[in-house]
Amino acid sequence: MYLPRSLISKLYSHLQNTRHPLSPPVLLLVALEPDALCACRILTRLLKHDYIPHKIQPVAGYGDLERVGRDLVSPMMETQGGAGGVVVCLGVGGMVDLGTVLGLEPEGEESTFGGVEVWVIDSHRPWNLGNVFGGFPLEPETEDAKTYQARTPAGVSAGRIDRAYKPGKGGIIVFDDGDIEDDLGPQKDAYMALVEMPDIEDDGQDLDDSDSESESEDEDVRGSAPRAGQKRKSWSGQDDDESEDEDEDRPRQRRRSNSVRIFDKLAISKFHTC
Repeated sequence: MYLPRSLISKLYSHLQNTRHPLSPPVLLLVALEPDALCACRILTRLLKHDYIPHKIQPVAGYGDLERVGRDLVSPMMETQGGAGGVVVCLGVGGMVDLGTVLGLEPEGEESTFGGVEVWVIDSHRPWNLGNVFGGFPLEPETEDAKTYQARTPAGVSAGRIDRAYKPGKGGIIVFDDGDIEDDLGPQKDAYMALVEMPDIEDDGQDLDDSDSESESEDEDVRGSAPRAGQKRKSWSGQDDDESEDEDEDRPRQRRRSNSVRIFDKLAISKFHTC
C-alpha cells in the first residue's frame, strides 16, 4: 500500500492517539546513510515530544535487514505470541519485498503480518511494486468476495490508502513523495491485472511424457526422411572416391612420363655410342 502526500499525517495521528506508555515500542530500522540518520533524528524528536516509546536498530544492508526481521520483527506478530506494533524503515526496504524479507508473509499460511505495520520511507529506486500496490492482509474469502479486489481491506483502492482506511491490522505502507501517483500509473495497471489473473490448474496430464513422445516421433520422422546433411555426405564421399581415383591415375601418368624420360635417355646414349 502507499500513503499519498495529502494524507501524510494520517498514520502518525493514529499512532499518537492510540499509543500509551505500556504499548510496545516503535521499532526504527535505520540505514547507515546521511539521509536516513537525519530522518531518524527528526522522527525521534517527534516521538519523544509525544511520549511514544521507540527503539532504534541500525541496519547495514539487506542481509542485516533479513536478520533483524527474523530476530526482532517476526516475534512481534500476534501469531508468534507478540502484540503487533509499528516498524519504521528509514532509508532501507523500498527495493525488496519486505513481507518476505521481514518474515511477515510466511509461505503456506493464510494469516499474514499479524498486526505488524511497516512504514517505508526510502529514497532508493526503483520501488518494489509488491510493497506499493500490495502488502496488506487479504480479507477472508467468501462467496461474494473471491477476487483480489473484493478481498482488499476497506479504505484501500488499487494500493492507495483513502481516508476510510483504519490502521491496526498490519501491512506494508509506503510513504509517497509524489512519484508513485505521478509516474507509476502504467505499472499499477499492469500489477493489478496480474494479481487478478486466475491460477493455472493442473488437469493431471503429464506434460513431460507428451513432450518426450513428440520428440521421439520427430526423431523417427527425421530418421526415415533423407536429410540434406546425409545427401551432402554421400556426394562428398563420391567426390572423395573420384578424387582418389584421379590421384591414383595421376601417379601412373607420372610413372609413365618418368619411364619415357628414361627411355629417351637410353635412346640418346645409344645414339651417341653408335
